[in-house]
Amino acid sequence: MSKNTNTAEAILDAAESMVMESGFNGFSYAHIAEKVGIRTASIHYHYPSKEDLGEALIKRYRESFHAFIARVDGEMPNSYDKLLKFIELYRSGPADNYRTCLGVMLSTDLTSLSERARNGVAEFFDINLNWLTKVLENGRQEGSLRYEGAAITQAHTLFAAVQGAQLIARSFKDIQRYDRIAEGILSAFK
Repeated sequence: MSKNTNTAEAILDAAESMVMESGFNGFSYAHIAEKVGIRTASIHYHYPSKEDLGEALIKRYRESFHAFIARVDGEMPNSYDKLLKFIELYRSGPADNYRTCLGVMLSTDLTSLSERARNGVAEFFDINLNWLTKVLENGRQEGSLRYEGAAITQAHTLFAAVQGAQLIARSFKDIQRYDRIAEGILSAFK
């Protein structure tokens, strides 16, 4: 990996952490420069505007989630286990200094994001919902998941509950609140 690639990744790492803690409007290039140990001009070299940075963050986050679901689909034999992995993934934010999913934090700043960034956030949510719908449909067919109604409705409910659980755990600085909600989610599908 070249030095430019390393710098670009370090910038994205710092920005992602800051967004997950403070939102997209809660930091500046000066904050990133200080955290990474570079000049703001270096950030502008890689990401000329904050909108460019936001779009790159969303793209990387989306690609990371694609890799996650590909790994889970390849490793997990049944749908219940896939739901467990999904819930564990969303638990990792609150468990790491009560951070919240990048998508959740960016959605709170939608009005200040570029149209491409807003579309990227919506696409990230769609990827989550489409995968969850598929997992739920397969789970009902294989008998590992039980629920009433349409899989897509359950996917929306589950996704909203997990993201809400992150916010509640963050608000109370109590990961057990996330765990209680996760337990309720999982028991609803047994």
